[in-house]
Amino acid sequence: MELNAIRQVAVPWAGACGLTTGLMLTALHQDVWNGNLVLSMGIPTDIDSPPQVSYQLVFEHLYGYRVLEGADVLEQVDDDEWDIDSQIQLITPSRFLTWFHQETHGAHLDEDIQHYRISSWDFCVDVLSAQPPEIDLKQE
Repeated sequence: MELNAIRQVAVPWAGACGLTTGLMLTALHQDVWNGNLVLSMGIPTDIDSPPQVSYQLVFEHLYGYRVLEGADVLEQVDDDEWDIDSQIQLITPSRFLTWFHQETHGAHLDEDIQHYRISSWDFCVDVLSAQPPEIDLKQE
């Protein structure tokens, strides 16, 4: 397997400052008609029931996303950038965004697209979006 030459750097997304850490992805819903992507996250309480949703991230100007499970995530992330306490990160430079520009033949090069990574112990969701997500906190 050939190693990709782009070294990615993950920095905590400032908009997530103060959010609960240790969350688990509970649902992912894409509204194809409106172009929204909603990620629901919660804290597990027991092994037999799904976590209660603590918050939702809503991406409104979506270009693409991918979802990776557990062990597959570790292969995509450099050891020194993995920090589960910053569950929402910006990735720059981004191999995913580079791939997107190649696939679209540069049609969106003049747009300010950001690569957001939402990490939890069970899944990793990479999102390409022109706007930061809105955070919808759920009442406990």
